[in-house]
Amino acid sequence: MRIFPNDFKIGARTIKTVIAATLAITVANLLGLAYPTAAGVIAILSVSNTKKSTFQLGKNRLLNFLVAMILSTFLFTILGHHVLVFGLFLLLFIPYSAACGMPEGIAPNAVLVTHLLIASQITPQLLLNGFLLNLIAISLAFLVNLRMPDYQSELSEREKRVEHHFRDLFKRLSFIIEKKAEQEHFLYKVEDLERYIAESLAVARIHMDNKFGNTASQSYDYFTMRATQVEIFHEIAEILIQIDVSDRDAHQLIALSTLFKAIGANYAKENDGKLLMKQVKEILAIYRASDLPKTRQEFEVRAQLFQILQLVQTFIQIKRDYVLERSV
Repeated sequence: MRIFPNDFKIGARTIKTVIAATLAITVANLLGLAYPTAAGVIAILSVSNTKKSTFQLGKNRLLNFLVAMILSTFLFTILGHHVLVFGLFLLLFIPYSAACGMPEGIAPNAVLVTHLLIASQITPQLLLNGFLLNLIAISLAFLVNLRMPDYQSELSEREKRVEHHFRDLFKRLSFIIEKKAEQEHFLYKVEDLERYIAESLAVARIHMDNKFGNTASQSYDYFTMRATQVEIFHEIAEILIQIDVSDRDAHQLIALSTLFKAIGANYAKENDGKLLMKQVKEILAIYRASDLPKTRQEFEVRAQLFQILQLVQTFIQIKRDYVLERSV
């Protein structure tokens, strides 16, 4: 018979929570504070997944504490120390905290207010006691979260892999145009890249939330840009696979294939796309100068090719905007 379930494990966050709670109670005891175990409970609730979320949680909880103390002191002083007054406090405090975007402060600060409820009178020492319990717990929760995994190396590798996959997909796209082969599996490869970028974006978000400073969001911004691009690429691929071009319009498809090869050859993180954008405009000029379609099928194909070029323009412009924003 198993004592623990199969997925039982003690992770880093669990260890940090244990350390923060234990130290919070110990420090509160050493300072001679009343209700020291409350500091341990608050510490448990304050250890979050990232540095920024822990900091934001602590800040909101302290601001929420001030509101709780002012409101409860006013109510207990005017109406008396009674459980019904505590109920009135909750009736006002809970919706106010939620409306101010500080729901994380409701439970711990309501517990601290019960210390005022059972006291014979509210004194500055009692209010200071509650503030110190909060401050100790929040500070220790932040301190234990100072050491977090650094995902920069992993993110750099992921960026290189995304660049490689995009280059490969553009080359395959030109091959599909020329040979009409591999169509069945091509979209699966695009979907694989979409999933990989989504996973990378999640890692980048964690990394960003564990860093402070102007460079913290660089990887997150990069994968956000690539996530938008891969959606557009997916749409380009779906349209292109459906096109049935006549011999009359074959030269237009060849120009498109040449463009895809150029994008695949020049696809890089620092490429601003200026030359590629010029090439797209040249192909658009060729399309506009072509003879008008003679049949409905030719008209539909021409419209699809024009739509693809517009999507390619958007694809490149997204990258240009990204590079230009970083250079400012």
